Amino acid sequence: MANESAAQTSVSFERAHRELLADPTLQFSFEQRETPKPPPDWLEPLVEFLRALSPVLYYIFWAGVAVVAAMIVYAIVMEVLRRFPQQKATLTVPTEIPKAKFRPAAARARALLEEADRLAAEGRYGEAVRVLLHRSIDDMDQAFPATIVPSMTSREISLLEYLSTQGRATFVKIAQAVEASLFAGRPLTADQFADCRRAYESFVFEARPA
Repeated sequence: MANESAAQTSVSFERAHRELLADPTLQFSFEQRETPKPPPDWLEPLVEFLRALSPVLYYIFWAGVAVVAAMIVYAIVMEVLRRFPQQKATLTVPTEIPKAKFRPAAARARALLEEADRLAAEGRYGEAVRVLLHRSIDDMDQAFPATIVPSMTSREISLLEYLSTQGRATFVKIAQAVEASLFAGRPLTADQFADCRRAYESFVFEARPA
């Protein structure tokens, strides 16, 4: 009985072995791989350099990691600060742009004085002073358009910001003389005309820069 059992076991083993060898999904023969060739001679210096550098590569790696981490933290902090309301350390003082001042053109002023002198020579002092006033208003309207409207009084015109202190005083003197002549019914004298003429001439020529 023992011999029969051993024979059956041997037959079963051989059958299983044959089935195993016949299984195409299993590989039983392996090719002998060639031994890797050593690196070429021209790579030897690089290999030696990397071998010499190997002790410090660890520190270089972590130093690079630290630099990248620092850049990330910096970017996050800057973004957070950018989102907070910003306050300027110093207030910028606005620069005040000087405003242009009215001054008649020299040639136009000479022509106006000649016309006023012609009227005064005929004894028409009131008309001569009115010419000085009306032509001055026309000059101001041409120099600064849309600032003078027909409804404005002489006082309102004298308060315009483009008149200098001297220009305002000259305009007020001439306007008062004209108002006295028109509304008070008092004819102007040669002295009153001469006073207005001097004020206008001084404003136009004496204060003009060289």
